[in-house]
Order: sequence, then structure tokens, then C-alpha cells
Amino acid sequence: MHSGSDPMKYSKGELLITIMSSLAQEESRSISENTTWGKRKSFADGKASVSFSRFLGYDRGPNGEFVINEEQAVTVRYIYKRFLEGRSTYQIAKELTQMGVKTAAGKDKWYTSSVLSILKNEKYKGDALRQKSFTKDFLTHKRVDNKGEVPQYYVEDDHEPIIPKELFYRVQEELARRASMNKAAVTRKKNQKSKFSSEYALTGLLLCGDCGQEYRRVTWSRNGKKKIVWR
Repeated sequence: MHSGSDPMKYSKGELLITIMSSLAQEESRSISENTTWGKRKSFADGKASVSFSRFLGYDRGPNGEFVINEEQAVTVRYIYKRFLEGRSTYQIAKELTQMGVKTAAGKDKWYTSSVLSILKNEKYKGDALRQKSFTKDFLTHKRVDNKGEVPQYYVEDDHEPIIPKELFYRVQEELARRASMNKAAVTRKKNQKSKFSSEYALTGLLLCGDCGQEYRRVTWSRNGKKKIVWR
């Protein structure tokens, strides 16, 4: 007589898998917490922790310290110099790409985000802000920006700077000035669109296929006759 599978045996198997999975998960959590504690202890002690292989301008020293990579430091100084000369991050990225300069990751193409990151990073003036990001989920190891969820540690004069502090602060002021101007321009454009749209239904909706500029409603008068065109 065929009795089929044993329900009790199947249930025990499922239970064993659940227990083993829970133990593995708890072990992973414990390792993650110990690693996190160790990193935070290092931050509190003022020790640096960066991925030097993807950080332009510095190499890892014998004891994990920051050592200036003079060849890469030239690029960092170039970026700061050109920005204060009035170049945008887009223009600087384009120049570096055309010059054949490698990124921190060894890539040929530069992006505005990479240039902006270098302009904003306090490590280039010799300071170090620890724990800018943290691992939120120990299972997925996903890192997120630290917005106050965990402690941060700021260390002044942590290592030899590539950029003088005065120059770094001038760049931050210029970044803030340009951001303010861009914000004002966007607000002004929105207000203009709102004003025109309330008068004419097509204003702000028609764009030139060549230059991308908006068409405007214009009234021409000739020989006593009026003609409305969009241009």
C-alpha cells in the first residue's frame, strides 16, 4: 500500500531549514554590527577610511594614512583653478575628457558630478568628515547618505592638504553664489511662464526644434492691418 510522503517528515524538514536560516541571518547581523562598531570606533579615534583606489589625489600610506599622489594632485588643483576662473563643472569635465586625463576610477570620460564632488570634498583641504554614509541594511549591505541617523566626526588638519583652506572656502562661496543665481533664474522663468500662460494658451508650450527657445505671441501692424504670429 502506497502511503505517499510523510507529512511529519516534511514538517520537520521545513522547521530545520527555518532554524538554519534564522541562525545564518543572526550570524550575519552579528558580523555586521561588529564591523560597524569597529568602523565607528575608528572614526571616533580620528582614523581615516576611504577607498583610495577611487579617490583622486591621494594614495594609502604604510599605516593607512593619506599620502599625496603628486601626478593626480595636478588634476585636483586644475579643477579648483578653472572653477574660480569662471568655468562651469560641465566645461571642466569636458576639458579633462578632451585632455585625456583619467578619472579616479581610471575612466576616460569625466562627468559634472565627479568634478562637483572634488570641489566639495573637505579632504582636499586636509580635513576629514567621517561617516558620510552608513550601511542601513545588514542583509543587502545597501549604503545610504547619513542625514543625522548615526554620529559623524569632523577632524581638522587630519592630513596634508592638496588645496589651501582659503582657496577651498573661496570655491564653496562661489558654489553657493552660482547655486543661488541658478535658483533665482529658475524661479524667474517659472513666474514668466505662469504670467504668459494665463494670457495665451500656447505660450510656454511651443518650442523651436532648432534652438529650443519658446515661441512668443507677436502682433504686427502694417497698412492699418494687424497680424498675430508666433515666433
